[in-house]
Amino acid sequence: MAASVVPGPKAEPRVVNHWLQICAGIVAMVAIVNLQYAWSLFTKPLAVSLHTTLAAVQVAFAAFILAETRLVPSEACRIDCHGPRAMIALQNRSRIDSKGGKRHG
Repeated sequence: MAASVVPGPKAEPRVVNHWLQICAGIVAMVAIVNLQYAWSLFTKPLAVSLHTTLAAVQVAFAAFILAETRLVPSEACRIDCHGPRAMIALQNRSRIDSKGGKRHG
């Protein structure tokens, strides 16, 4: 596993290891499989408790996943432009505002 050094945007050296990225992707996929299986167990009871069809629950879930995946590139762009500290501060600020101005741990 040879690692190459590629200069970043501020000429800071960063290590790029493609095998590490592939392994991280495999680990992420293994982790998400558990959630997909759990979702399949909850869809029928959820449809019954909401008095709706299984198709309606699946459409709502698909819409959520679609919206969530479409927001990730814009969030990454904002982090690149403003930095992670600013984005975390903004997230914490919106969390405090959503709780009525009270800081909750």
